[in-house]
Amino acid sequence: MSVVKCDLKNLSKVLEKEIRKDLKQVKFAASVALNNTAFKARSNLIDEYNKSFTVRNTNLPKAVTVEKATKEKLQAKVSFPKDWMYINAKGGKKEPEHSKVLMVPLKNGGLKDYRTQSGKIKQSKKPGNLLKYADSHPLKTRAHVANPHPFVMNNKNGQTMIAVRDKANRKELKFLYVGVPTANVKKRWDFEKIVQDTAKKELPGQFDAAFKKALATAK
Repeated sequence: MSVVKCDLKNLSKVLEKEIRKDLKQVKFAASVALNNTAFKARSNLIDEYNKSFTVRNTNLPKAVTVEKATKEKLQAKVSFPKDWMYINAKGGKKEPEHSKVLMVPLKNGGLKDYRTQSGKIKQSKKPGNLLKYADSHPLKTRAHVANPHPFVMNNKNGQTMIAVRDKANRKELKFLYVGVPTANVKKRWDFEKIVQDTAKKELPGQFDAAFKKALATAK
């Protein structure tokens, strides 16, 4: 504990000085606590991401970023700069953007042959590009090419399908996508709740520890 000595004439000045010093330490401790909590939330988000998804690209969840707090700006920001992941964090219905139906990848289809090492679907094999190719290249029943090209067909339920013939057995089809009016997307990665729960659990203790250390090292 520090001892402050002053006479009555200088009391107001000394008190003001001590208050400013303590306020400075409070702000410093608050910024440290916020940043420690934010990075803990980032760690929790990555853990939950890996539990909720089949992660082909191990670097993707690490894209969670932290904008650190300062003594001047007591606010730490945790974000994930991938807009297409938003619906997985909130849940809801996914609607088609540029067509009448939404082309959904089939889990057990042939898309595994068209993924990069990171797990992403090759740009040329995304449904929009495949549909454009099919429109400009009508299916030729007699043509035989070394690498079969995906084509559009309708199944017995009238759904639009994108399929490709097996390279070794041309009678066998591999289905890549199926067209649906909308797709229900479950909330699989509750981003906001994970951050909020982490803050409730961690922030009080982080501030208490940081403030004690700040007071002990105050000059």
